[in-house]
Amino acid sequence: MNTPHTPASPTHQAADTLAHAGLIRLISEIDDNGPLQRRMLATTLPGLSRRQLTHATTTGRRLGLLRAGRQGGNACYALTSAGRDLAEVYDTAARWARTHHYPHPVSDFTTRVQATLSLLTLQPGATAEAGPDDEAARTLNSVRAALSQWAGDHGDALATNPVPASAQDGMDLAA
Repeated sequence: MNTPHTPASPTHQAADTLAHAGLIRLISEIDDNGPLQRRMLATTLPGLSRRQLTHATTTGRRLGLLRAGRQGGNACYALTSAGRDLAEVYDTAARWARTHHYPHPVSDFTTRVQATLSLLTLQPGATAEAGPDDEAARTLNSVRAALSQWAGDHGDALATNPVPASAQDGMDLAA
């Protein structure tokens, strides 16, 4: 955990901000299947409340990950280049977690991404309960490097509009 005298690194800040389940699912869905019609959000991303969907789309747009547009006369969301690059970071994190059976041998994509990003927020030398073994911890650097590269290329919005995932679930957002 950061103290008031220890500012978060860009990678730590990015990991914390981008770990929201709704954002992970939204970015990954659009990356996998193309633009998503706004009216199809709830049916395409079941299990997310209206509030979580609103938060994911608002955060995605604010951080420059999503753009609103029209496709075939329907309002939709599409990924920007920053969103496509973030989808690659999410894939890298999930691949690492799957390879190392983290956080559990059987976990869904979102849980894998969230758990891996949360490892990146730990201070060097800190260990998470049931964290990765030594070999997995060493290879976690590939995920850290991917996120660091993303933050360096696209993280301007994070510096001006950070919303940590830990605070996102309790946020009241206008629909």
